[in-house]
Amino acid sequence: MKYSAEDWKIKREKGLPRFLMFDGILMTGGPFAVVMQIAGYFVFGDQYGSFGQYFSASRTWMFFFFHATIFGLIMGFINWRRNEKAYAASRNP
Repeated sequence: MKYSAEDWKIKREKGLPRFLMFDGILMTGGPFAVVMQIAGYFVFGDQYGSFGQYFSASRTWMFFFFHATIFGLIMGFINWRRNEKAYAASRNP
């Protein structure tokens, strides 16, 4: 996500850990994990009797949280760096 200089100043004051949790894991990692789990049903769904059994399996939820956390942290950090560079460029034309 790209923020205006004013919005980014507020976000960066709250710190990197908060940014990674909300903008990284929840806003980016969560939707990614949902898509991965739906795709996983088509890849691994033959091991389960139905769609409901797949989504109630503990393995499915373990991978859901793994995908959300790892992808969210990586993309959150990339977005943090990207926004920091844009913010620095806007402060020093």
